Amino acid sequence: MDVADRDETTVDTGLSYRSGDPVLIHVRRRGRRYDLSDGGAAVERAGNRPGWLEAAQHVVLVDGFNVNRRGAVFVPVVEGRDLDDLCRRLGATSRQVYLAVLELDDA
Repeated sequence: MDVADRDETTVDTGLSYRSGDPVLIHVRRRGRRYDLSDGGAAVERAGNRPGWLEAAQHVVLVDGFNVNRRGAVFVPVVEGRDLDDLCRRLGATSRQVYLAVLELDDA
């Protein structure tokens, strides 16, 4: 996958939230800047349970990414970064957010 040459694309990370539900990362280029995001998919699939934001923030902090109040796991980057690697890493983080929010039911 070479996402750097496209203005907008969706990358299949090869991971799944659950069987048949792939972790997709949306990439949008604006000049020299790129926005990578799961579009809120992890939180949407896990459910908007009480405490989801704190659980998600803990996961993304460890990996150096961000989560907003709508549940999108994201990272803004500038040209020159390895976008393919960032998409894979962000996808793995999105999946971890999904699992962390699911675990809130068990607490």
